[in-house]
Amino acid sequence: MIKLTSENFESTLNTVNGAYLIKFGSKTCGPCNTMAPVLEKLQVENSEFKIFEIDTNESPELAGHFQIRSVPTMHFCEGREILYTCNGITPFKDLQYIINNLDDPTFRESGEFKVEKSKNYFYPILFASVVAFVAILMAI
Repeated sequence: MIKLTSENFESTLNTVNGAYLIKFGSKTCGPCNTMAPVLEKLQVENSEFKIFEIDTNESPELAGHFQIRSVPTMHFCEGREILYTCNGITPFKDLQYIINNLDDPTFRESGEFKVEKSKNYFYPILFASVVAFVAILMAI
């Protein structure tokens, strides 16, 4: 992870092409420390995807600019636009899902990820069971 400060913020982000992640946290924050290995794994699995870190204690003006109210907070950004935000401890699989789907047209249009609806087999099974039960009763 690349550490961002007030001094290098503009110059560093001006060199980034495509989407990136900014993690806001602090060294004294337990949940932030819990996220460190998750973000390291995310960086290893997505070497082309830039991950930046801002220590809110060292750069309170950046935290204020982004209106950070709790840490860890992770902003997925592109250019100067925040595309998606995660607050608190977030599992690796959720962060990976976001990276994998940042270019999804549904997400780009609505800001929400497309959720696959699972099929509900409750009523067909219930109907088949009732029919079978009635058939058994009529056979008696």
